[in-house]
Amino acid sequence: MEATRIGLKVEAKVRTGEQIKKLLLPGEFGAILEWEVRDKDGKIVSQGTKKSESFVRQFMELLLIKFLNLPEPHVMQIRDINNTLQDICNSPQVFESDAPIGEPSFGIVVGTGNAAPTINDYAIQTLIPHDAGGHPAGSMQYGAVTFGAPASDATTSQFTITRNFANATAAPITVNEIALYVRAFTPPQCVTTPIIQAMFGRSFMTIRDVIAGGIVVLNGQTLTVNYRPQAVV
Repeated sequence: MEATRIGLKVEAKVRTGEQIKKLLLPGEFGAILEWEVRDKDGKIVSQGTKKSESFVRQFMELLLIKFLNLPEPHVMQIRDINNTLQDICNSPQVFESDAPIGEPSFGIVVGTGNAAPTINDYAIQTLIPHDAGGHPAGSMQYGAVTFGAPASDATTSQFTITRNFANATAAPITVNEIALYVRAFTPPQCVTTPIIQAMFGRSFMTIRDVIAGGIVVLNGQTLTVNYRPQAVV
C-alpha cells in the first residue's frame, strides 16, 4: 500500500484568516484545542474542539525567564521532557516551537497515554514516534509545525499553532493525548551561533491535554491539530 504523504516544506509558515472560537471566560488566558481527521481524499471524517486543560508549570517558568530577561550567568532551573532539571537563561530561542517535518522533540506532539493532566507534568505520557519509513506499528508521520498570524476581535486575541500527523501503518491509531513542546537553551549556548545552539537545545512541555475517548486515525488518514493560545477581556 502506498505510504501516506504529508507536508513537503520544512519551514514553518504563517497563515492568516484564523477563525476565533469562544470557549474562554472574560479575563482568562488559555488555549483552544481543535482537531480534525481527514481521509486520503481530504474529506473530514471526525473533528472536535475543547478548552485546553492546562498550561503546565514549565510554561510559567519559561515566561518568567522572558520577563526577567535573564542574562548569563544568571539562570533558572526548569524540568525538561526527560525529567532533568536544566539551567536555562534568556535567549531568542526560548519558546521555540517551529519543528520541521519528522521532529517529535518539539512542537505539537501526540501520544497514547490517558493519565489526567497535572500542573507538574513534564512530558507526554506515551509519545507516538515519528514514522521515518517502513511504517512500524504505532507510529505516525509528523508534519512541520505552521502558524496562524495573530487575530483579534472586540474581546479576544489569539494566534494558532498547527501540525499534521498521518497514519501510514496498517492498523488504526488512537491518539489520547496532545501536548505542546518548546525549546530553550543552556549556557553558554544562549549567546553562541545557531549551529552550536542546535546541538544544545532542551525541550520542555508547556501544555498537555487528554482527549476523552481518543481520536481514531485509520490507515491513510491525517490528523490535524490546532492549538490557539487566547487572551480574553
